[in-house]
Amino acid sequence: MSPPSTVPSAPLPVTALSTKSWRSEYPRIGQFVMTENDEIIAAVPGGLLNFKRVNDHVSKPWSEGRLLPNTAMLHDSSVTGLAAALIDSKDPRLYVFCVSGGTLYIFNRSTKDRSSWVNDCYSPFSEYAISGTPAVASSRGYRSGWWNLAIPCQSGGLLHTSTDGSSSYYSGIKAWEPVDHVAKSLGIISSVSIATIYGETIDWDFSREKNGMVMVCIASGRLYTADGELSRSSSGYTGNPRWEAQAPTRIRHPGKVTGNPILFVKDFKNQLDLLVPSAEGGVFHFVRTASTPDKWHMIARIGFPQGLPTTSCLAVHSERSSGRRHFRAMIQSGGRLYYVTTTESYEPWSGSFLRPIVSPGPFSG
Repeated sequence: MSPPSTVPSAPLPVTALSTKSWRSEYPRIGQFVMTENDEIIAAVPGGLLNFKRVNDHVSKPWSEGRLLPNTAMLHDSSVTGLAAALIDSKDPRLYVFCVSGGTLYIFNRSTKDRSSWVNDCYSPFSEYAISGTPAVASSRGYRSGWWNLAIPCQSGGLLHTSTDGSSSYYSGIKAWEPVDHVAKSLGIISSVSIATIYGETIDWDFSREKNGMVMVCIASGRLYTADGELSRSSSGYTGNPRWEAQAPTRIRHPGKVTGNPILFVKDFKNQLDLLVPSAEGGVFHFVRTASTPDKWHMIARIGFPQGLPTTSCLAVHSERSSGRRHFRAMIQSGGRLYYVTTTESYEPWSGSFLRPIVSPGPFSG
């Protein structure tokens, strides 16, 4: 037997993985929504596509996409907006709210066994024609099981309702509260975002709380905001969280805005972060602090490379790790998704990179 050949001591020629030659790229993407664990539901030419970032592996690849069943009519040309929420009841489920053709479509799936998507046939806005991008947010405080849903009305203003999150496998959410029609003075609203904040506890047993909800929306290319208490009846447990919205006011910004705003609360301190695409390119980042609840402060304008089409859909989440707060954002530009991250600092988004999400596999596909 001949001795084994000598292997030279040198680094192995490892190259970056490319999947373009053997995996199909993601189709053209229109409106989309991103969950807190980087799961994407997007309107594509064939319907609603579902894929996700595999966060439990260090390389964090993107999975192959699967179409939600019976959604061929909900394609990128018909869907005007999407929202998603993990409603944690006895059977925690991921809910997706899709607006298309003046109608709200609701889909849900169990997060325990990742069962098939179920189409919830009941819409709380069946008596209204709706449009634009919807928004969903959980209530805070003692009555945190409630969820709020806001959607632009085709005739102007916003529609708001809520639910306690009760669900069953077949019927989805069992009951919605009566619809509030607010912010009619703004006329046609294209998109909205909402966030709930802590308020004052009135009774020692927490049965009555003055928690509130903040809304930011886009009307005629301008940002508007409105606050309001989520009212409870004096009976506490039976009180419905109706939104007593105040008159909307304008948020000042250079030029016009487009796409959809993203509004979320920092931890439990009632600081609000607001991100929204600029019609001239890039994304504005505002904050509203607990000490200045009547003012929005612009802290950054995220500039994008020249020639990149204007962002038409935006999704942002934040998390705290190793004592620092991190932002994860995804934008849709020209039918393609891009991912960008940053750490909260006195120069937010400085040094960040846009990474294209082209196909299953690593960031750059």
